[in-house]
Amino acid sequence: MNLLLLSLFALALGLMFTLYRSHNRKKAEYLLPVRSANIVKIHSYKSFGIIATIRFKDDLTPQIGDRLHEEGNIYQITGVVTPDTATEQPKDTWDCRLVKV
Repeated sequence: MNLLLLSLFALALGLMFTLYRSHNRKKAEYLLPVRSANIVKIHSYKSFGIIATIRFKDDLTPQIGDRLHEEGNIYQITGVVTPDTATEQPKDTWDCRLVKV
């Protein structure tokens, strides 16, 4: 009987520890800075996910891992398409691969 109670206590303790770590990780994600940007156009592809044309309000080049906010959703950049020099694209507009956070 004591062995059963001890194993249940260990299982409950392990579950509580896992939930605690998961909660702290999610809370830390919300503290990351979010860049100011407008999503001009969203393309959704099954193989690539979300590809979007984004106009940033600052002059910084987007980096993988940057986060942005649009219409109540937070997106994280997982890829940046470098513009072709032959095409005319505004310097503050980039094509990026996004995932919804």
